[in-house]
Amino acid sequence: MGNASVTDEGGTTPGFGQAVIHLGDKWKVRAWGGCDSERAWLLRDRLDHLAATGQRCITLDVSELRFADFTAVAILVGALTRIRQRGAEVAVSPPSGGAYQVLKRAELTTARAVRLR
Repeated sequence: MGNASVTDEGGTTPGFGQAVIHLGDKWKVRAWGGCDSERAWLLRDRLDHLAATGQRCITLDVSELRFADFTAVAILVGALTRIRQRGAEVAVSPPSGGAYQVLKRAELTTARAVRLR
């Protein structure tokens, strides 16, 4: 299995970062730190790019996401919805985190999240 990672840090939200990890036919986008609306657009673009290039099994790992403002949550909800409409499998992990609970209320999580970690 291959393993690639791309990181994006900096900007106005201290400690925000994201990485893309590729294992076989599965992709994980890991976000950490604080995610405001400015950083959520970067995360959305990364998720959209994976779906647009034919990736069909994507997990958004929010285990280290410390906060996300209201606009950031709305941006991510929209991105995950669009990706599912393109036919990709999308999971949010871990199923116990606060960010997961918010996305669960928006019906954007799946039971498969545990198996994709």
